[in-house]
Amino acid sequence: MTNQIELSMQRKKTWRMYHIPGTGNLNTLKINAIFISAANSLEHEMEKFKVCYSLKKEGKDFITEAELNKNSRVDTGIRRDVVCLDDGSVWEFETEKKKIDEKKETQKGAKDYDKVNWIWIGKKSD
Repeated sequence: MTNQIELSMQRKKTWRMYHIPGTGNLNTLKINAIFISAANSLEHEMEKFKVCYSLKKEGKDFITEAELNKNSRVDTGIRRDVVCLDDGSVWEFETEKKKIDEKKETQKGAKDYDKVNWIWIGKKSD
C-alpha cells in the first residue's frame, strides 16, 4: 500500500514539472495519451509510439510533447517527446546528430537534463 502511495506521489510530482506547450504552468497534459505533430517525421512519431507502448506494457504512466515548466532561464521553452512519470526518465528523438549536440549544449542545467535519453533516428550514413 505504501509503495502505491509513494508511486502516486512521484507520478504527480513529475507530471507537475511539465505543461502543454504554449500555455502556462497550470495547464497539465493528459496522462498516457500520445500526441503527434505533423512537423515531425513519421520515423520520429513511430519511435515515440514504441517507447510509449513499452512503458505502458511495463505498467508505467507517461506524457508526450510536454514543455518543461519555466523555473529558470535554462528551462524556457524546452519540449520533451516522452516523459515517464514513474521515474522521470525523458526521451528525445532527433533525425540529425547535429541537433542532438546543440540541444545537449543549450539545455545543460535544465532540471530534468540528467534523465534525458537522446535518441538519434537518422540514417546510418548521417
